[in-house]
Amino acid sequence: MKRAFMSELAIVRTLAPSIAGVGLFIFVVLTLANASDGDSGMSAGACAVSAMSPIMVMSSLAGFDNQNGWERYRATLPISRKDIICARYLSIIAFSAVMTCAAALLSIITFPFFDHMGMPSTGQIVFETTIASAASMLISLMMVFLAQPLFFRFGHMEALRFSVGLFALLGCLAMATLSSSNPISNWLMSITGANPDPAVLGCLCAGIAVLALVLFALSCAISTKVYRARDL
Repeated sequence: MKRAFMSELAIVRTLAPSIAGVGLFIFVVLTLANASDGDSGMSAGACAVSAMSPIMVMSSLAGFDNQNGWERYRATLPISRKDIICARYLSIIAFSAVMTCAAALLSIITFPFFDHMGMPSTGQIVFETTIASAASMLISLMMVFLAQPLFFRFGHMEALRFSVGLFALLGCLAMATLSSSNPISNWLMSITGANPDPAVLGCLCAGIAVLALVLFALSCAISTKVYRARDL
């Protein structure tokens, strides 16, 4: 397992500069665009980077496998396919966590420079930015966990097409859930309004984390079964 994980991390290190560059560009653009919205707008860049990182690293790793023939070569190594699958998932989670921490920290540090009053980051701003970034990453990871078995089953190009449709469907479901006429949307707005309770936000984020953990276990098991049955 350790060898498989270190192998995945070696690949991630080669992809990290380009992904980090894209993330930094997104962060700067969204932070500048939403700086006038106050506290809520200042975390937009961090949330966007946190949400996009899992998807970018998943797609980049799959593209690396396809372009370099690494998938077939890796299957010949003395590493079990279960370890290969687990290492891929863990590398995505680890890189996403690093990107999320970096984005949240950068947002907190730069807040006084973009705030029109020049106020330093308070404890509430730090907490809300951290929670929002973590929740964005976890929700995106759940989407990745749903899509990752497709990459092990169909390969990079086919899985990309299926993933686009899957993400579009999930986006439509999210918009329907968050519509003003939906009771779920009204409930979420009541607990994440102008002055959200930190304890409630923490519990909400913890609930998302538990759901993500369940999806991780299911997705990992499905991917392992699919990958073992696949003829490379």
